[in-house]
Formats: sequence, C-alpha cells, structure tokens
Amino acid sequence: MVPFIFALIYCMPSLSSAAGEEKTFLALSFGKTTEDYIQFTPSDMSPFQSSFTGCAWIKNQHDASYGPMILHLGPRDQIIMGSNGYWNKVKTHLDLSGRFPEKNVWFHYCLSWSAGGEQKVYINGEEVGSRSASSSNLTMGGDISLGLNAQSSKGSSYIFGGQLFKLNLFSEVLSSSEIRQMSEAGMCSSIEMEHETRKLKWERILTEPRYGNVVEFVPEECISYVMAKLDKMMSLLKEI
Repeated sequence: MVPFIFALIYCMPSLSSAAGEEKTFLALSFGKTTEDYIQFTPSDMSPFQSSFTGCAWIKNQHDASYGPMILHLGPRDQIIMGSNGYWNKVKTHLDLSGRFPEKNVWFHYCLSWSAGGEQKVYINGEEVGSRSASSSNLTMGGDISLGLNAQSSKGSSYIFGGQLFKLNLFSEVLSSSEIRQMSEAGMCSSIEMEHETRKLKWERILTEPRYGNVVEFVPEECISYVMAKLDKMMSLLKEI
C-alpha cells in the first residue's frame, strides 16, 4: 500500500507540495557490520564553515561505544555526530554517557556548533550537554560517511548499526526553541522543511550511494500520517 501512495504522489504534478515531502517519510536501517554505510562527497560544505546545526531522528540498535551517525572527514576530523555523543574537529569529546535513551526507542538528536562559540547537544528538545568550541572554521573538502567511522580501525565498536530518519544540516545555530519545536512536532511532521538554512537535506542523502545492508523503510509511526495525506489527495482528485 505504501509504495502505491508514493507512486500516486509522483504521478500528480499538480500536487507539488506533496511530492516535495514524499521522501521525508523514508528512513534508513543500517546493518551491524563495517560493510554497511553511506559515503559521498558533498558538493559544497562552505555553508557550514563557521556554524551549523545537525538534527535527526535516531534509533540505536547497537552497543557501539562511539557509534557515528554522521562523519565529515576533511583534512582532519571535522564533524563527528555520534549516537552517544560528539567529537569535534580538534578531538574535544563531549561525553554524554548515560544521557541517551535506551536501544530501540526513537529519539530526536540535534548538535549545534559555532566557531569560537559553543557546541551543544539536544535530546528530544532538551539541552543535555555543552562546551566551548574551537575558534577556527571547518576546513573544506573530504567525504561524508553515515553509519561508520571511515577513519577508525577499531572494528564493530565504531559502527552505528541503527536506524536513521530525517538527518538535515542547517547552516546556522538553531535556537533552543526552534529545536524544541522540531522535537515536539514529532518525527512525521515536515517542520524542518520550513527552514531556509537547511542546506544538506535528507532528500539528497537518500539518493547517495549505499554499501552493504542499508535499507529504506517507512517507520510505523508515520504510516497513519501518510494515509491521512493520501485521503487528502484523494479529496483533491475529486475536485479536479
């Protein structure tokens, strides 16, 4: 039924707003080996050179010590957003042990950073940790890896091995109230699409090369949301 819904959206150019949201209902499930990841070279990282906020919905399914959700690997370690903490480009680790939900529970994760300012981590809309950040900007170049620390030689302890949904990078430090609104709106809303500073988009990430066992799926929590959109589209069709 769900593939039919997406096919219908694609076939209705008059419903352009719905088409723009179609891919936001797709999540990714990563296998639990070093062969299961996404890696690509971003066309332009300059919007995030002096500040950024990265947000996503995550479900941990692996006991990794520093399982990376996203790694931007430039000339040096640049951005590591781990499923249980954050490691910045000068290897200043913000330890958040014990602050993350248990495995198999979706939670909203945001990391904000500004050169010479602060790095902050939010879980389900609440700030859980912060510390000062390096004053130097991010250097450009390099690849982005999802689900695996491409620089690590520590094997399975550095594997994400979970589920990832709506990972977006914004070219500014979002306020605590904006982050809270995203979390409270729920994982199936499209509130993040309203931000003009959303420069690295989930829709783009879903088109990037995948390696090993990385599978698309629609989270159960969003199926009823999709069905409601289908009902609305059917009503619009009757008016055409």
